Amino acid sequence: MRRGAAARRLGLRAERLTLWLFWARGWDLVAWRQKLGRYELDLLLSRGPDLRLLEVKARRPGAWVGADTALEPEQRLRLQRALRAWLDRVPWPGQVSFQRVSWAGWKCRFHPPERWDALKILR
Repeated sequence: MRRGAAARRLGLRAERLTLWLFWARGWDLVAWRQKLGRYELDLLLSRGPDLRLLEVKARRPGAWVGADTALEPEQRLRLQRALRAWLDRVPWPGQVSFQRVSWAGWKCRFHPPERWDALKILR
């Protein structure tokens, strides 16, 4: 039970730090920890017409499975379904992208953004 609480605190801290780093780069918060049924979107940010979904992964330094490899293909599909459900409720006219942010202790890695514009069209 203590490990789970510690992991949640670590994840929350990583999300807050990520939000702050993106805010400093000119991004605005649209939604944080947005629940859509069984799914959750960590951070939705906008800058001008662009919308970016951020998936934040955090691990302790030296963890057996690093945060860089923590996003499974099934999780990616769940994120796409959740984002599609969110876009059905809140249409977004601009470009939609996805980016992973990995934390290992205080070390942060920004993975390259991926365009997910097709999610606006697909049903």
